[in-house]
Amino acid sequence: MPNNAANESIAQPIERDWQAGGNYTQLTDGVTYWRREGPDDGVPIVLVHGATVPCWEFDCLVPPLLRAGFQTLRFDLYGHGVSDRPAGDYTFDRFARQLTEIIEATHFPRPAILLGHSFGAAIVAGVAALHPEWATRLVLVTPMLDFNSTSMWSKVFRYPGIGELAMRFVGIPALIRRRRRRYERIGHPHLTQRFIEQVSYSGFDRGLISMFRTAALGDQGSRYKALSAIKREILVITGDDDAVIPPDHVARVRSLLPNHSHVRIKGEHNLLLTHPDEVVEAVIRMKYG
Repeated sequence: MPNNAANESIAQPIERDWQAGGNYTQLTDGVTYWRREGPDDGVPIVLVHGATVPCWEFDCLVPPLLRAGFQTLRFDLYGHGVSDRPAGDYTFDRFARQLTEIIEATHFPRPAILLGHSFGAAIVAGVAALHPEWATRLVLVTPMLDFNSTSMWSKVFRYPGIGELAMRFVGIPALIRRRRRRYERIGHPHLTQRFIEQVSYSGFDRGLISMFRTAALGDQGSRYKALSAIKREILVITGDDDAVIPPDHVARVRSLLPNHSHVRIKGEHNLLLTHPDEVVEAVIRMKYG
């Protein structure tokens, strides 16, 4: 992304994604990249990715969803992938607004199943609590509770000036190293370069710092607790070997939720990449159960 403006076009990545069937729509806070796949009469499901990795994290999940008769909508959150890196604070409300606006702008069927991964789980929970009529069911995959409390750098990132330097010279390089190790471990080493490409676009680091400073990555307990006020089926999917979401955070999220089903998979945080068939099977059982 060019360095001189948050909303300028991204020539090469946009061209590549257009060839892959991507679309771009202007929303209130900026241009959003999105993809809609599957038959028009398929069961609608909206996929919301987590922090730092854009909607290509669903590349392995979408094919089995389509084979099972779903139609999918996925998009890049602001600051991620090839969506804009708009100016201003990256608050939880900004991301929730983006979700509601992209569903409306694409005329995606409502109500739909809302599936969120990690930070995306908190987003779909927040939107469903505000707009229960938009959600048939909720699927929370390795739901994030409070990343700020588990990150040793979260306090440093909050200091103006120091935080920017720490993110640039420590945070981003460490993030790339972790992603490289993880992608190699789960057999997807090619994703490392895709990850490096999107974090290299101007504005990624600024957006991520803002997410720490606005508490968008802070305690999301109230989002999950608010679901008690709506009557929707909820499925929680977790990985037994998740090194990102601690077991006590999973336990707290579940304690805040109303009655729900829980599926445990012998895998880590990237279940969408490592166990897509198992995730889809759980969603299908929920759909027809």
